[in-house]
Amino acid sequence: MPEMITERVGFFPGHVNIGLVLGNHGAILIDSGLDSQTAKKIKKGLDAIAQPLSAVIQTHAHADHFGGNAYLLGCWPEAKVYAPPLEEAIIRYPILEPIYLNMGAEPLADLRNKFLLAPASRVDHLLPVEGDIEIDGVVFSILSLPGHSWQQVGVVCEEICFAADSYLGEDILDKHKLPFLVDAHETIASLEKLHASSYKGYIPGHGPYTTSSHGAVTKNIELHHKIYQEIEELLQDENTLEEALARLCERLHISIENASSYVLFRTAFMGYLVGLHKQGRVVYRFVQNRWLWRKTELLVQDGADGEER
Repeated sequence: MPEMITERVGFFPGHVNIGLVLGNHGAILIDSGLDSQTAKKIKKGLDAIAQPLSAVIQTHAHADHFGGNAYLLGCWPEAKVYAPPLEEAIIRYPILEPIYLNMGAEPLADLRNKFLLAPASRVDHLLPVEGDIEIDGVVFSILSLPGHSWQQVGVVCEEICFAADSYLGEDILDKHKLPFLVDAHETIASLEKLHASSYKGYIPGHGPYTTSSHGAVTKNIELHHKIYQEIEELLQDENTLEEALARLCERLHISIENASSYVLFRTAFMGYLVGLHKQGRVVYRFVQNRWLWRKTELLVQDGADGEER
């Protein structure tokens, strides 16, 4: 059964929280969870409150947030799916997720699992990146919250903010020593945007419902800045991305034991490098066919070997 916050707005708690808004003709879900097993629980919950599925709003295109679509749309084929522009391409063609995690190459068999490769889902309507949209008689405010994913959005209804994976709940955050993201700079900007907000309630994709986001958001911001500092310290010595990632994992007591974990951590690490590079805090060059990264003020430009950037 869903937990209702207002008469219209609630959520199905779980490893991935799934938002619920009661529209004029049925239920509107915000994300759909990892797989058919999760989706079957959602269907059971909707049946219990006598609500057919009217629509699904996707916050972003990670498998654990849209993997339940295929089953739910099979049960309610008239339901409409909404997603942000870039994210919708991955929802329709989920193979793109393991492709980009595998640096654009054909995904290894080990990367074709339900955590990285969800069943394909149609997308009927594009969400605005920011702004209001009416779905089944209900007005939603869409918040641009990129960083964890390229065009991730938050969804606000009746002053309840479904914040997707823009931040992790405090207890969840303690388990994520190197959170997944594609751009740390954008991630922190999104967190600061949430920190400045004052909605009546906040539901992250992973973590508990709270009436204020300040505690968890502040802790998330602090962690990202701490990782920035760790990376700058280890990049006092010039390193390749692979070497630097291995050193960072040692510092953070991370043990990578499979391909899925490796590509997720590698992408996240690159996302932090991107954020630092945007701020001019790290630079890179190419030497003897190696892509080298180093903290900015310690790099001496070498016109013969490489080019400072």
